[in-house]
Amino acid sequence: MLNVKQLRAPRAGQRGLSLIEAMVGLTVGLIIVAGATMLVTAQITEHRRLMTETQMQQDLRAAADLILSELRRAGAWEGASNGVWAPGGAATPIANPYTNLTPSAAGTGSTITYQVTQTLRGSGPAEDNVVTPNEQRRFFWSGDQLFYSPSAAAGTPSQPLTDPNSMKITAFSVNQAVQTIPLDNFCNVPCAAGSCPQQLVRQVVVSITGESVSTPKIVRHVELGTRLLNDRIVGSCS
Repeated sequence: MLNVKQLRAPRAGQRGLSLIEAMVGLTVGLIIVAGATMLVTAQITEHRRLMTETQMQQDLRAAADLILSELRRAGAWEGASNGVWAPGGAATPIANPYTNLTPSAAGTGSTITYQVTQTLRGSGPAEDNVVTPNEQRRFFWSGDQLFYSPSAAAGTPSQPLTDPNSMKITAFSVNQAVQTIPLDNFCNVPCAAGSCPQQLVRQVVVSITGESVSTPKIVRHVELGTRLLNDRIVGSCS
């Protein structure tokens, strides 16, 4: 017959967890899994944000570099020798007809128009020192994109420089700064006041701001500048 002590003594071979121990262990495990999931999610989100910012910065810089590389050629003239006086040459040098930029020298705008002689591309008629629509180019901002127009001739399609599916252009401007150098000392005779020749050394600064389509909070900005290779000469000695 069993006594009372034998009935109350715990069984030496008991195995497993009680319900409370299992619930506590499960709760601790879920907390650890939730923390790890949040950490991985945060890392993926941060990586995606960094990749988006990097891609936007590269796209904006590529667009700005392309614009500046083209604007640097503004005023390229096949007949540049006609603008320099030389013995046996033209009695009166001809001013470069391709140096005009719009907006004006001190202006800021969302469109920049410039001229490049067409014969520099190895095609077209001989240089006649007259700017034609096919020799006028421009960069402009329309809607959410930047565009390049290779000609002012009617019906010429514009070429997009940015992709509206990944980035919206929210601001675009081209600012021109001009340094004026007087050339009246090079005249053989005194020139009339207000009409003396001047050399305009021009620099343009392109500013572009873009916003991510997938993450509107991501906004990037780039601003680059360059000096135009062809200075503009205004006025004359006569």
